[in-house]
Amino acid sequence: MKSKRIVVLVLVMFTASFFISSCALFGKKEKDQAKGKEGQWVYSTQKTSPTGEQKRATTYSKKPYAGKEGEDVALAGTETKPVITPYFLGRLKYKVVVAEFQDKTKQGGKRGLGALVTQQLAKQLEESGAAIVVDMELVKKSLGGGDVSSLSTASSLWKLRTLLGVQGLVTGKIQDVLVGTGKQARTEEAMAVTKMDVLLLDTETGNVIRSIKGENPIYTSRAVGESSQDKALFNAVTVSLQGVTDGIIRGLACLEWSTSVATVEGDKLYLNAGKSTGLKVGDELEIYNPGRQVKNPTTGVCLGRLPGTVQGKVKVSQLFGFDAAEAKIVSGGNITTGDLARLSQ
Repeated sequence: MKSKRIVVLVLVMFTASFFISSCALFGKKEKDQAKGKEGQWVYSTQKTSPTGEQKRATTYSKKPYAGKEGEDVALAGTETKPVITPYFLGRLKYKVVVAEFQDKTKQGGKRGLGALVTQQLAKQLEESGAAIVVDMELVKKSLGGGDVSSLSTASSLWKLRTLLGVQGLVTGKIQDVLVGTGKQARTEEAMAVTKMDVLLLDTETGNVIRSIKGENPIYTSRAVGESSQDKALFNAVTVSLQGVTDGIIRGLACLEWSTSVATVEGDKLYLNAGKSTGLKVGDELEIYNPGRQVKNPTTGVCLGRLPGTVQGKVKVSQLFGFDAAEAKIVSGGNITTGDLARLSQ
C-alpha cells in the first residue's frame, strides 16, 4: 500500500513538472513570436481602435538601420520592409520614354543628380516587368534629332505614339536634397532625404494621367565609411523612386495597350512591338486609324480620341530585332504608317 502511494506521488510530481515546463516553453515561444527576431518585421497584437475595430500594425523588431561599424548598409539584416505583391497588367508591356529629370536644388546640376535619377528610374521600370523604356537616342532620331526639351507638347507626344508606339512620357523635377553627416566612433556617417515631383503623360491625349511625389524615410539612406555622403544620396534616390515606379505602373494600367504600324510592304506590315513587349507568333491585331481629338470647349482639355475606323486585321507571323514584329494582313486594307494596332477581342 505504501509503495502504491509512493508511485502515485511520483506520477503526480512528474505530471506537474511537465505541465509547468510546457507552460513556460509555450509562454516563451509566444513572447518571442510577438517580439520577433532582430531585423524582422512582425505583426503587433490586435488593439481596439476608437471606432471599436480590431486593428494590427506591422512593426520592426529593432532599429532597421543598426549595422556594424564601418558597414555600408541601407537596412540591417537580409530582410527589409515588406513589399506589395507585384500585380500584373497582362502579358503585354507598355512603352515609355523617361525624360531627364530637372535638378531644382540649390546646387542644381553640379552633382549630375538629374541623370542619376533618370537612369535609376529607367532601371526600376525595366525590372518591374511592366514597361519598356525607349532609348533617348532613338527618340531624338525619330523626332529629327532636335531638342527634346519640348517632348511634353501635344505634337511631340503624338509623334512618340505613332512613330514608336510609346504610350507614356515620364517627366520629373528634383525639388530638394538634404544630406546630414556625423561621426560613428572613428567612421564617417551620413543620411539623406530626396524630394521629387513626377508626371506621367498620355501620348494619345497629351494629358497628365498620374502626378507622383517621391520621398524616402531618412533611415533608409544611412551609409557609413568612405564616400558615405554619395552612398547615402544614392540610397535615398533608390528608395524614393520605388514609390514613383509603382505610381507610374498604376497609371499605365489605366491605358488601353496599343502599338503602331512602322511600315507596310504589300500584304505584310511591321509593328513597333515584338518579343520584348510580349507579342507572340499567331497573335491577331486590329489595325485602325486614330479618330479625331475631342476637347472640352470651356477648358480646352482633351477628353480623348474617338475610336477611329478599323482598317483591317493582321496576324503576327514572326518576331525579330529587339522589339519588332512582322504581321500578315488577313482582312481589310488601306493600312498606312502611323496607324494604331490593338489585340483583337
